[in-house]
Amino acid sequence: MEHYICTGSCHGASEEEGVCVTDGCDKQYELLEDCNCEDGKHGGGVVTKDSNGTVLENGDDVFLIKDLPLRGTNQVYKQGTVAKNIRLTDNPDEVECRFGKTAIVLRTEFLKKK
Repeated sequence: MEHYICTGSCHGASEEEGVCVTDGCDKQYELLEDCNCEDGKHGGGVVTKDSNGTVLENGDDVFLIKDLPLRGTNQVYKQGTVAKNIRLTDNPDEVECRFGKTAIVLRTEFLKKK
């Protein structure tokens, strides 16, 4: 299965050779890299990292590095609040967390591995 992938933050894949045109990608307009993977995971899959670049895995405990207001409510999750047993999503920039009975998806840029 020959295709091309972006080595930037978007991890985009294309059937045609060319440049990455994804908005917001840090490698936008640079050449896509040739990939001949068989499983479609491009040699190991997507790696999810916290704000310091530490690799996150399912079941890790993380804490917030800044106060985050929850949209649509007046609730604010304070800096230092711990989320236990996170779950990774398909997007390497997001993880699913549980605070008490509330499950939310958070951006990894606001998290640090405990």
